[in-house]
Amino acid sequence: MSYRVVVGPLFEKDLAVLPLRARTEMWRLIARLRMRPFASGLGYSVGQLRHITREGVRVAHFLSDRYRLLFEVDGDYLVLVGVGPRPGFYRRLDRLRGPRLDRKR
Repeated sequence: MSYRVVVGPLFEKDLAVLPLRARTEMWRLIARLRMRPFASGLGYSVGQLRHITREGVRVAHFLSDRYRLLFEVDGDYLVLVGVGPRPGFYRRLDRLRGPRLDRKR
């Protein structure tokens, strides 16, 4: 099954400040996650977030563990929530409040 990718409301702002190399690698990662969103692969790891009990919310670590991609699997959708460099990334996780993430389709 291939998941449909949708973008959360704050994702585009995060994407705009990423350096080109990180943005390019992130899109490669998303292509892999569309097929297997819960599995780690070559050059990245996928895991659950601590302190977040909502099922389907995951974080992918990529580019030698310097960047994070926060996403949620909701039915057949892969919802991109946030992306950014590791220092300071986890302080922005307040965007996970509420029953489901808002998203653009």
